[in-house]
Amino acid sequence: MQKIRFLFFFILGLLVIHWVYKFFAGPESIELILDNKYKLFLLAFAHIPSLYFDSLAWVVLMGRNKLSIYSALIITWISQTSSKFIPTGNITGEVVRFYLAKNTGQNSSQASSTVLMDLFIATFSLLIVGLFTFLFIVMTKNEYQYSSEILFLILAVALILFGCIFFFLIIRKRIISKLIKTLPKIYFINKRSIFSLLKLDLALFKLSFQKKKLIEAMIYRLIGWIGGAFEIYVFLWIIGVDAKLIDVILIESVTAIIRSVAFFIPAGLGVQEFAFVMIGEYIGYSGVISFSVALGRRLREIMVGVPAIFAWFIFFKKNN
Repeated sequence: MQKIRFLFFFILGLLVIHWVYKFFAGPESIELILDNKYKLFLLAFAHIPSLYFDSLAWVVLMGRNKLSIYSALIITWISQTSSKFIPTGNITGEVVRFYLAKNTGQNSSQASSTVLMDLFIATFSLLIVGLFTFLFIVMTKNEYQYSSEILFLILAVALILFGCIFFFLIIRKRIISKLIKTLPKIYFINKRSIFSLLKLDLALFKLSFQKKKLIEAMIYRLIGWIGGAFEIYVFLWIIGVDAKLIDVILIESVTAIIRSVAFFIPAGLGVQEFAFVMIGEYIGYSGVISFSVALGRRLREIMVGVPAIFAWFIFFKKNN
């Protein structure tokens, strides 16, 4: 059943990409990128700030057995790559991050609680960015005219808000422990799994009260989102477009929000491309430029992702 679902969404994503390619001057976009191909290596370097601050946010949440920033950066790099190339998207990335963190000395409850809390902070940071994006659009309605496309942003932000509230309640109300006590023992394999879930629940609960850590991690995550916007700015500079800072922040925030909501689409196929084109045209870029930005993001994912796969094999070779 899972294979059929994956295949369905994968084909659907390819069809959307094909439609965007045909409808928004795909050949011209590719030609524009090829005309500047010798500068594209800069995209890999432009990703470093975002990767660094995302890793730093995770390190802040760790307890006594902290990973070095170097180890955290390598693990985050690998996990982000897995979230782009493996079917279940962001969920896969967090599983990989937990697994690698555990292999570098963190115990299971510490690794899982910090990874999950970092995921919550990343989602909450995205919610903040989304709300500010929406408010900016509302306040500058003379420059950015309303359109039906903005409904995608409103719906996505609402879903992220719901997700944040849901996750917050699970932690603060200790829903995991309550479920374990309520559900029949048949739902659990053994006592060890029950004990692990209880430790995870307690670790998340305690971590949720460490406000200094949470605020610091959230600040680093917000800087990381700005780093993602910087990548778009660099790409637009590569293809000869003089971009405004607010434009690239809008493009990054909207595409990140829409892609996070559509996490079940393998690698965000089609969804990411459509989001780039939608918000790009909304703020005044042509279809050629907007689709070029979408292709540029895919190129960056490949340039950063392929070395990460080799790093993964090297990492395991050193630890096995």
